[in-house]
Amino acid sequence: MPYPQDLVGKYINYKIDQGGTGNMSAHLVNGVLPGQTTAATVAVYTGVPPVGQGKYQVVNTNVPWTFTFLKYYAGFVTTAPLTGHVMTGPMSGCYLCTYNQGGQKLAHIGTAHNPQDPASIAAKKAWLTFVARGDVSGVKGGSPADYFPFGEIKAAMRVGDPVPQVVGYFAAGAAYAILLAAVRTNQNPGGLNLLKVAAVKTMTMQPWSSIAAMRRFRL
Repeated sequence: MPYPQDLVGKYINYKIDQGGTGNMSAHLVNGVLPGQTTAATVAVYTGVPPVGQGKYQVVNTNVPWTFTFLKYYAGFVTTAPLTGHVMTGPMSGCYLCTYNQGGQKLAHIGTAHNPQDPASIAAKKAWLTFVARGDVSGVKGGSPADYFPFGEIKAAMRVGDPVPQVVGYFAAGAAYAILLAAVRTNQNPGGLNLLKVAAVKTMTMQPWSSIAAMRRFRL
């Protein structure tokens, strides 16, 4: 079974970019923000949590996880071509949309936690304007955060560990919601940024006509 499905229960050495703030208007192209991506080749480990206050015992599988990370930017729609595997996050309620515009692409609609926050309104306005363009087609979307109820997130967190994070992941025409459980810094061997892949769920992307009718996209 290929990545990411067979990563469940394994650990990765990776730190999720928490996103950006500020005015990026000078970098907009047709109202959206391309170019906010970084290439990642991430070590994958097997192992077990420590007993007591010891460090995690992990073994490198020597089969790295390679993808492009698409950054979240509050108040803007960040985009990336879907020519390979793409991860984006962290997700709390933002929507991710795939679309075609001279090729298949991914958009992260950068809303804030509060739907009435100026950043939420700005991101939604930008997306609604963009998706109405004549050269944009085949739009489908979903929210990875909708796939993990609070109880499941809580169950993935060990006492004293940071709150797990949700990311979206796109590969070979499929979409996934992934739950990553952070490990306390003082328990990481050799200073690794350990994240346990707690769950991977296949996302069902909905057509834009269904998503546009949702309350969360009303201005």
